[in-house]
Amino acid sequence: MKKYKSIGKLLAVSFLTAAIASACTEDAMDKINENPNNPLDAPAKFLITDLGVSTAFSTVGGDFSLYSSVYIEHETGISNQLYRAEVRSGEPSTATTYNNAWINVYANIKNAKIVIKKCEEDPSEKGNVVTEAIAKILLAYNGAVAADVFGNTPYSQTGILNPDGTPMYMQPKIDTQESIYQEVMQNLDDAITLLNNGTAKDTGLSGAVGSKDLIYGSSTSTQASMWLKTAYALKARYTMRLLNKSANKTTDLQNILTYVSKSFANASEECKLAVYDADAQVNPLWAFSYSRNSLAASESLIEKFVERNDPRAPQAFLEPDPTGYITYGYGATQATDIAGIKAAPNGTPQELQNNYGMSMISWAMSAPTLLISYHEVKFLEAEALCRLGGRLGEAKSALKAAITAGFENLGNSIIDAADTWIYDGDSDLGADVAETYFTDEVEPLFDANPLQETMIQKYLAFFGASGESLEAYNDYRRLKGAGENFIVLKNPQNSSKFPLRFGYGADDVLANPEVKAAFGDGQYVYSEAVWWAGGNK
Repeated sequence: MKKYKSIGKLLAVSFLTAAIASACTEDAMDKINENPNNPLDAPAKFLITDLGVSTAFSTVGGDFSLYSSVYIEHETGISNQLYRAEVRSGEPSTATTYNNAWINVYANIKNAKIVIKKCEEDPSEKGNVVTEAIAKILLAYNGAVAADVFGNTPYSQTGILNPDGTPMYMQPKIDTQESIYQEVMQNLDDAITLLNNGTAKDTGLSGAVGSKDLIYGSSTSTQASMWLKTAYALKARYTMRLLNKSANKTTDLQNILTYVSKSFANASEECKLAVYDADAQVNPLWAFSYSRNSLAASESLIEKFVERNDPRAPQAFLEPDPTGYITYGYGATQATDIAGIKAAPNGTPQELQNNYGMSMISWAMSAPTLLISYHEVKFLEAEALCRLGGRLGEAKSALKAAITAGFENLGNSIIDAADTWIYDGDSDLGADVAETYFTDEVEPLFDANPLQETMIQKYLAFFGASGESLEAYNDYRRLKGAGENFIVLKNPQNSSKFPLRFGYGADDVLANPEVKAAFGDGQYVYSEAVWWAGGNK
């Protein structure tokens, strides 16, 4: 404080002295008002750190997945916001419901655009093609999620900054979902070109992204190869997403198989954030469950497991705690007997915590968040082969590989929960168990209806701690748009109040007249499907 006062006195001595020393004084004042912990600019590689973590933790593992898990009946909401979402009491149609997720996904879009612009225009960043490619992939990812959940939504004018860092567009226009997807695919194609068959390297003066990439950070060559595989995996996902709008489905299905062949060879290559240490960094589902305790075991999901004698059912859930106080920690018991789970009925639960059983995966503190998994890629392969026809043997092999990988992913989360929080329980979902399940239960159902069983198995595999419920929600809407009612949900509210989309965030409903007009009273979420699911917007 003394230093600041002395500067103030010096400035008051005389106008002449201030004028003569103006340059020095301005420099000093700039330094005084500068917060070193909140810089206004940073090398692109440091922005990649935040962009990757935020995409995984908030876009994939946050509210989009939480609410999707309730709508798609991977979980049952039994408290607060998720209870209201479960019984369709206001929550799915209010602007405040998804506002945090809205803010986060658009912050990611802005940051991705900043990185791309820096790599294209900043002399110190030119040549950092791996950094730019990562930003383009994550821009495509966040843009696709925004379009998937909101439909027509602001995109092209978001995250565009003036030279002084202020937004160029304070009220960005709404773009069509179709046009956003055109940019999504273009960004992935651009990233693939930049990565140059996985051989690209960052050569800019600011240095390579390297370990600042917390998803694949390692040697630059490995990084480029892995992000290239991710770009192809996402091309497969989004080409399948748009299949209902395809001008040539056969060509697109064959393209999906090509993209799959260039993507992950095994689960060790999948795109995931695996930095959670069950201490300073924790899985987002665990963080939510610990603080809110708002989810219970879904009766609908467990019925599907039981119908197939699925070994996941007696391993993936906890019994309700008999004391009525806790359903985790030392009081928790793994429900090895299905009857002991006490599942919560979808759409009609009591708003009562600790009354029902719950998913063990809710307590998997260090389970990774999956941006796109190996098992998803294999499910896409199986679906494409089923739809092409005449290649059911190959489809069956791909489905088996997908189920096996999905078992392993869920098993790892169950073990994580048992080891780090529950203190009791185990999992046996290895390859031998998956093979027996496939032979005894899945194969006969696949032979009877290959596509239906493939999609049901994909839905079951997306239950977990890794943030894949949003993709299950997207698949369900896509299938319904094609008249393929393979996945049967139980919530009685769905007859008139299944959320066909998420509503816009409150920040822009209040501040952007175009968004406000599109939102109206929010009831459109029950009546207007998104474009790729058969709607107009």
